[in-house]
Amino acid sequence: MNKKLISFILTGFLVFSSSINIFGNSIINQKESEINLSKGVKYKNIYTFTEDGIQNVNLVVIDLNDPNVKLDILFNKDGFTKRQKVSDMVKNEDNVLAAINGDFFSMSNPSFSLGPIVKDGKVLSNPHYEVNKYASFLKDIDNNIFLTYLKPDVSISNTTTNNTINIAAINKPSQYFANIVVYTNEYIKNSPGANDTYYDLCEVVVEDNVVKEVRYGQPSIPIPENGYIIVAGGNNGLVLRDNFNVGDEIKINSTFNLDYNNIDLALGGGSLILKDGEIYPPTQKVKGKSQRSAVGITPDNKLILFTVDGRLSNVIGMDENDVAHYMKSLGCKDAMLFDGGGSTELIVKNDIVNTLVGGKERPIVNSLAIKNIGEKGDFSNIEAYLDKNFGYVGDEFKINIGTFDSDYNPINIPIDDINFDISGIEGSFDKNVFIPTSGGKGTITVSYEGEKVSIPIDIVEKQNTDSNLVENLPEDGFNIAFLGDMSIKNNRLLDKLIHVKYKKELEKNSDTVVFIGNLNSNFESNLNKTKSSFKKSYSSNIVDNNLIISLDSSNGGFYKIKGQWDFLKNSLDTSLDNIFIVLNSKDSLKLKDEIETFKKTLYEKGFEKNIYVIYKGNEFSQIVEGNVRYISIPDYKNVYKDDFLNDYKYLLINIKDDEIKYTYKNILDK
Repeated sequence: MNKKLISFILTGFLVFSSSINIFGNSIINQKESEINLSKGVKYKNIYTFTEDGIQNVNLVVIDLNDPNVKLDILFNKDGFTKRQKVSDMVKNEDNVLAAINGDFFSMSNPSFSLGPIVKDGKVLSNPHYEVNKYASFLKDIDNNIFLTYLKPDVSISNTTTNNTINIAAINKPSQYFANIVVYTNEYIKNSPGANDTYYDLCEVVVEDNVVKEVRYGQPSIPIPENGYIIVAGGNNGLVLRDNFNVGDEIKINSTFNLDYNNIDLALGGGSLILKDGEIYPPTQKVKGKSQRSAVGITPDNKLILFTVDGRLSNVIGMDENDVAHYMKSLGCKDAMLFDGGGSTELIVKNDIVNTLVGGKERPIVNSLAIKNIGEKGDFSNIEAYLDKNFGYVGDEFKINIGTFDSDYNPINIPIDDINFDISGIEGSFDKNVFIPTSGGKGTITVSYEGEKVSIPIDIVEKQNTDSNLVENLPEDGFNIAFLGDMSIKNNRLLDKLIHVKYKKELEKNSDTVVFIGNLNSNFESNLNKTKSSFKKSYSSNIVDNNLIISLDSSNGGFYKIKGQWDFLKNSLDTSLDNIFIVLNSKDSLKLKDEIETFKKTLYEKGFEKNIYVIYKGNEFSQIVEGNVRYISIPDYKNVYKDDFLNDYKYLLINIKDDEIKYTYKNILDK
């Protein structure tokens, strides 16, 4: 592969540190990935897991100086009076690299955009009637971007008669047709037409800026593609009838041709949040932290599309001020919000990359699309990346492919023509989906016509059997006993007698005893043995050159206790070879992302350390994941399972030199 293009290939990394993001939350895990969509367009994902929850940001960075990049406004081709999902808008277009939801809109039927729409220089909607409340996104023919507040003024000049008439809106319906409105066929295909209710409706048909017909009290007709109709009823209908004649030349005046030159694209949105590199006070606010969409422009003419997830369990979201500071941190000089909440959506290469609330797309009025219009050449380069690079045997891993010509214009290569290979581990491919059948560190190679990309992948194999679990431990070495809560219910005599037996066995077989969340102070205090009791909160203890770490998941997650993840990270950097992690609550981790982070962190550390995770369960059991052992032990009240001689036992671990063995030690003779 051309070395100059290597930098374009996916870069992904895992950061596990105590650094602070711009909102002051301690970072537990941060992953960033970047791929190319074309020479001038990149997609980035920044996933940040903090002590306050998850912040998932998606960005598309567009170099507007690239001649093969084009911005476009998408809407329902049957007329944007009918809202449509962004994914359906994209399906009906060619060469779309990415698309983001656009303007706020009326939920009425018919619907309409609150702000302006200009597509290919044609005005399809005027700015919002409230001045300085809703900002607008403008682009001129030289790819200069303006984020600003516009005046809503719209008028029609009859250049033949030198008359000018103010109108209420373009493609925004007027109730009862009381106001003068312009309709284009991008909004509705046919004029409203007069009926029994609106019998005095006047429609002026304009084509190529010339009046073709003045219709009063007549039925609906198709709206010309290269024109529009002017509609009103009542007194304003008479105004239209009396001021326009067939053959008159007319012109629509709007803020775009009055205040700006050569605007060929415009889209409405929410508040301006950044202006000339400074935070701009919001003029249109949506309370709370939520999912958001925004757009920003940098001094070197790079456009940035932005979404952040929100209104989901354990997901933080952002408010207007958060988004403003984030866009500023990206180097934007100006930025504004688009519609957010349930409308927030970003599509990259036909995939929705943000997380939709409720898992459903909301039909909306319009979206801003990024297209590649370069003339496609022959295949030259290939990129590939995984949707995840860590998982388990049997998981599915999707391989996303990008193929480009020598100018980095994207070209379509059938997936069946691309070759996939795996080394280091075993597995199978179903087109571009890899399913591993063995664990370890592997490499997926994706190739086509001599060009190839190698992608690392870590696969963990789970096993219920463990060679370190033995029936009898060595007679020498250091023994650590682990017990759960030894509390007795109802103060039963039988339980007291069994406790006596436990104490005798522990004093005979163990060098030290570790209690996990022990609540029976009497049992603990009467035990004549070195012991450690791990209850709530997090802590650590060194026992005979073995590190014992206690973690608290009582609130459903380590991250909910400030400083606990930093403590774990620092503890894992120990010079000691053996690490025993005790989970001192029966509550399990509730957040999937935290479980993955925890297990991946231990998996990677397990290549250099012996790691045992001991947690509270309902039985004695074990699972080996890579080189990490997860051992479940029950509290005393859950030990007995109707087999008196075999059920009463505890976990006993033997450390001898570099070897660790363990057993579930019975306290009663068989």
